[in-house]
Amino acid sequence: MQPAAIQDRVNVKNKQLEKLVLESKDDKQKMNDLIEAYKPFIVSCAQKLSGKYLKYGSDDELSVAMMAFVQAVYGYRTENGEFLSYASTVIRNSVIDYYRKQKSQESKLVYINNEDGETEDKLETQVSLVAYDEEKLRQERLSEIQQLKDTLAKYDINFFELEKVCPKNKNTKKICKEVISYIKSNPDLINQTLVNKSLPLAEIEEGLGIKRKKFERHRKYILAVLVILAGDFPCLEEYVK
Repeated sequence: MQPAAIQDRVNVKNKQLEKLVLESKDDKQKMNDLIEAYKPFIVSCAQKLSGKYLKYGSDDELSVAMMAFVQAVYGYRTENGEFLSYASTVIRNSVIDYYRKQKSQESKLVYINNEDGETEDKLETQVSLVAYDEEKLRQERLSEIQQLKDTLAKYDINFFELEKVCPKNKNTKKICKEVISYIKSNPDLINQTLVNKSLPLAEIEEGLGIKRKKFERHRKYILAVLVILAGDFPCLEEYVK
């Protein structure tokens, strides 16, 4: 089968899935059928993060991942791109949040004095505080993500294409990091970049002695990181560091 024919079949399959996802928002039976059909996909997404074999009914990560899949169905719009790519991102973020919450609870609860007669009250209070802190952080992160999404739209950048242009190999990552550091450390260049919404390619080539062909295809990734570092995104800044 020719590559073009294979791609046509993939496109048709994606369109069929997209139609089913949109219909499932208002049809409980179709939603249940969709979840059942994509249980292996949900397991695969969760296991990539856990690094271990997971089983439905035994591992909390799968419950979190399944709820995230449902959330992805309700939140999906055609402009989000391919549904499975979108759902994978939603599941990944939810499972990561779950692990962070577990780690935060463990680190904070270890300091409770077990000999204190008020241990149970302290435990309940501390768990409540942890939950409050996690929810507050989650809301702040969601707010930043929406703000970043709106900002990047002005640069003609969306989240889903960023995954495609992220540097993959070690050398390319190093080059992109050098470009980002070079622009960020130069007030005139960072201002020029943010005003023009494009990379100063000639200045980068001259200043770093790096040919543009080595980083130009990653320009949207570089721009997104610069927007985060130069803007008011404290939560997201931790990720790009």
